[in-house]
Amino acid sequence: MQFANLTLGWILSLAQSRLGVGPLVQSKLDAVTAPPPTDTAYTLPPLDYSYAALEPHFDEETMRIHHTKHHQTYITNLNAALQDTSFVGLHIDDLVARLSEVPAELKGKVRNQGGGHANHSFFWKNLTPNATALAEGSPLSQGIEHAFGSFEVFQQTFEKAATSVFGSGWAWLIVQENGELKVVTTLNQFSPLMGAGVVGKGVAGFPVIGLDVWEHAYYLKYRNVRPEYIKAYWHVVNWDFASDRYMEARSSIAHPEL
Repeated sequence: MQFANLTLGWILSLAQSRLGVGPLVQSKLDAVTAPPPTDTAYTLPPLDYSYAALEPHFDEETMRIHHTKHHQTYITNLNAALQDTSFVGLHIDDLVARLSEVPAELKGKVRNQGGGHANHSFFWKNLTPNATALAEGSPLSQGIEHAFGSFEVFQQTFEKAATSVFGSGWAWLIVQENGELKVVTTLNQFSPLMGAGVVGKGVAGFPVIGLDVWEHAYYLKYRNVRPEYIKAYWHVVNWDFASDRYMEARSSIAHPEL
C-alpha cells in the first residue's frame, strides 16, 4: 500500500498511546480494537509537573496560561460541537484519526478544536523538567542517525522546519508507515494523525516529538524571537517518552532492520 493512502487501521492501532495512557503491552492490546465510545466529555489533562518546573526555558506564566486557558478553550469548544453526537467520548486520538467520518458540518470544528486538544495533550507529555540527552545507541538514536545522518543534523532540520512555519502551527518528528523517521510541519491545529487525506502526502504519521510554534506558546518570554524558543525546547524534551513512542510505532508495522 502506498503511504499516500495511510491506513486508518495503522493510525488507530497507535492512537491510544499518544496521551501516555498505558505501557507498550497495553497499546498493543488496544490496537486490536478501539475502545467503545462513552458519554464522557473531554476534560483538561493534568500536567506531570508544576507550571514553574520548566523554568528558565519555558516560563511559569506562559505554561499556566497555555494549559488552563488555551488548551481548555479547545476542550470547551470541542465538547460543545460534539454534544448529542455519536462521537462523544471517543478517545481524542481516535477522533482526529477518524476525521473523514465526521459530518461535513462538524469537520472543521473537530479538525481545529479536536486537533488542538490532541496536539496539546501530546505536547505536555513530550516535555519534562528532568530532561536528559537521548541515550546514545538507543533505537530512537539509531533511527535518527539512519534518517538524518546524525543527531546534530536532525536538530538543525527540526529547528529549520519549526522556524519556517508561517503563522501558527507545529513541528513534528514522526514515524511514517514505512517505519522511517521524518521531520514535518502542520499548520494551525492539524495533526499528523489525521492522515494523508487531510495533512497531505508525506506528513501523515505517528508523532514522536512535537513543538507548538503558535505565538501563545512563547511570546511572553521570547517575544517574536521564535528561534530562541525552539532552541530552548531541547532542554525540556522528554526523550524517554519519545523513545517509548518510537518503539510502539515500529513494533506495529513491518519494517526493515536499521
